[in-house]
Amino acid sequence: MKKKISLILAFLMAAAMLAGCKKTDEDSAGLPDVGGETSSVSLTTMTVSESETETTAEETTTVPEETTTEETTTESESETSETETTTTAASSETTTAASTTAAKAWNETEISETLYIKTSCYSRTQAVVGSESVKKYDVGQKINIVAATDTGYYKLADGTFIHSDYVTDQKPAGSETVTTTAPKKPAVTEETTKKQPAVPGNSSYTKSYTDRYPYQQLNRDEQQLYAGIVEAAENFEMQVDVPMSLTSDDIVKVYALVYNQEPQLFWLSNLVPPSLGGMLNLQFDLSPEKAAEAQKEIDATVSEVMSKVNSYTSTVSKLKVIYDWVITHNTFSLQGNYRTCGIYNGLTDGGELQCQGYAKTVLYLCDVAGIECMVVTGNNTEGSTHAWNVVYCDNGYYILDSTWGDPMNSYGRSSYVRYLFFLANDSMIKNTHLNISTVARGNGNRIKLYDPPACTKTACYYFKAYNKEYSDLETATQAMYAELDAAIEAGKNVAHIRVTDHDMWETLRDKKYWKAFQDYAKKKDSSVKELKLQTSLTEDILVVEYDVAYKD
Repeated sequence: MKKKISLILAFLMAAAMLAGCKKTDEDSAGLPDVGGETSSVSLTTMTVSESETETTAEETTTVPEETTTEETTTESESETSETETTTTAASSETTTAASTTAAKAWNETEISETLYIKTSCYSRTQAVVGSESVKKYDVGQKINIVAATDTGYYKLADGTFIHSDYVTDQKPAGSETVTTTAPKKPAVTEETTKKQPAVPGNSSYTKSYTDRYPYQQLNRDEQQLYAGIVEAAENFEMQVDVPMSLTSDDIVKVYALVYNQEPQLFWLSNLVPPSLGGMLNLQFDLSPEKAAEAQKEIDATVSEVMSKVNSYTSTVSKLKVIYDWVITHNTFSLQGNYRTCGIYNGLTDGGELQCQGYAKTVLYLCDVAGIECMVVTGNNTEGSTHAWNVVYCDNGYYILDSTWGDPMNSYGRSSYVRYLFFLANDSMIKNTHLNISTVARGNGNRIKLYDPPACTKTACYYFKAYNKEYSDLETATQAMYAELDAAIEAGKNVAHIRVTDHDMWETLRDKKYWKAFQDYAKKKDSSVKELKLQTSLTEDILVVEYDVAYKD
């Protein structure tokens, strides 16, 4: 019977194969054509020093041309500040044909056979690419077919269709036979999502994607694709149904959101996968086995961090523990890959991170701690792509940028943490964090991902919450001397306060005051070499910061 069916399908599909999928050309950056124009998306942020891509020989997903085969991982690096990623959508001709096809634009041959689902998929209303999806079928489900079409689909007893690529006459090993009227997995609910770990292990991660602020900004079809990507990636399933209404830009937007907002999926590739025939073909940087091994390390690290977080009751203090831990256990990296742009390095052995890695590590820890958090992307003043967080703390939303809290990014020192952007507000970053929550494409256009909530409060800002904010010059001056005392006694590198007036900020940074502070510091301790005034990125937040440099 299998041979008979195969012959029927081969005959019926002969004409259809003449109009098969066209392989797209790729430009010098390895970017597939999208809808007739070359476009790119940066899902990996910050500066990357080398252009190198490593991929596994075992992977079956599509990758750019500039790849080499090595073991079981995929790493994407770029010479620019962005690692560019793309998607390939079905051509406009195919989309049009699918949307305007007649009720029955195919031929059917009656057959009767019982088959099994070998790849999770959806049945469709018509036997054409891109038609409306009806019902999800899982691996191992038994289906009864009544006909084969010349478009490569099988017709089910209920009148819907499933493509022949997703079925087999052999029951998949280890699967459970389930009838078409009784799906193996229940519909996705908030409860099942919360309780489902990403990979086998003792993960305490129970965050539901339906609770995400960015997810809630999407329309119904975008949410469907978001959910499909998350669920497929959790189970290392490579194919995801794409709703017909979504454009290539919509696909890029949703994938970028999943990549940034779901840090637990650290094996999900930064490369926006090809989309063809109404299906998105995911790519993974790790095998399930490697991901499970990493998850065990992550669980152990998270347990350690949470023991410190849970020793505090206030949200500000909990966030400070997370912020301090992420910064002191990681350093800034110039290399962009799945290790540095996610939690793999951030929560394993304390490795190097790019801004995306800092932000996603903070997000993961906030998720476990029960603190609302999201990743925001854009550009910094240098034109590089950048990523940071927005968190909810007590009375409202605040900005938290742990990348810029790492002194490695400014002085090459690692002995202290900077708090200039710890629970800041929108006015403080208006001149430093630009093109907020967008990604760029190769044609120069930007795609808006979502509008983050307004951050207008100040009560939780570090300098106000920890009583380091001053409104008159005399008090501020004495406070700076006290900060120098505390820093030198502890052997730390920073003395900083915040003032409420721009003129006062300028005064305390004046050469006259700087010299007075330096003379005082040198008299305080002979090991003090000099004070270095922090001059960058501070004007809008009114923080006066001096770096204490010690003699070797």
